[in-house]
Amino acid sequence: MKNFWTLLKYEIHKLIVSPSTYVISLVFTFSMGAIFAFVLHNYTTTDYDVPFAQMFFRCFWLPTYATIPLITMRSLSEGYKNGTMQNLFSAPISHLEVVLAEFFAAYAMFILLWLSSLVPLAAVKFISNQTFADAAFASKFNIAGGLLFVGLVGMSFTAIGILASSLTENQIISSMVTFFMLMALLLGGLLLANSPKIANLRLCSTYNEGLSFFLQLDNFCNGLVDSRVVVFHLSSCALALCLTTIAVQRKLG
Repeated sequence: MKNFWTLLKYEIHKLIVSPSTYVISLVFTFSMGAIFAFVLHNYTTTDYDVPFAQMFFRCFWLPTYATIPLITMRSLSEGYKNGTMQNLFSAPISHLEVVLAEFFAAYAMFILLWLSSLVPLAAVKFISNQTFADAAFASKFNIAGGLLFVGLVGMSFTAIGILASSLTENQIISSMVTFFMLMALLLGGLLLANSPKIANLRLCSTYNEGLSFFLQLDNFCNGLVDSRVVVFHLSSCALALCLTTIAVQRKLG
């Protein structure tokens, strides 16, 4: 793994100088701003029994599903298309090092984008003199739990995006495959939750618990960190990265 840090620095630099990075940031910022305004308007006009921050994080799926395919679609597909992947492996570099560098660069961008979503919360706190200790608005546990959950989900989703990128040279196809795979995970959990006969089956019940993202988010925001959820997303990430490494090895020989 001696070449990992060099590859990671290169991938981060490539993201910084890429115009698409700023387009993705604009899409994310616009969607988060629209979500924040919508949630804030509804929160001030309707009585809710959950903190504002928890309601805000419940909309995590919209910006996540919009940005993950865009962030990861160029990760490996671009290298296949322009031939840089073939040239890269002429050096003593392992396939795993390249996959991990691509993953951590994309994941770092995802985390930075989500950290920027705290700016509207801080602005409301400053303007309205609300404190983060006020449970009616947002406590530190709500924010920390929400960010932790989004970080875990983003980790496994980013790995899935990297896997999709390793399967094709076409960036558009890569983004579409990522989007539909993520939607399948979300809709799969919702369908099982709304189908009592299926959900009562032992195997489907376990699957449903792993994909009940909204229930997991509420638990994290309330300070209930379930180790099974952590293991689920970490293992999903590891599995996707292992499959990506195998796909790269088979594609490049």
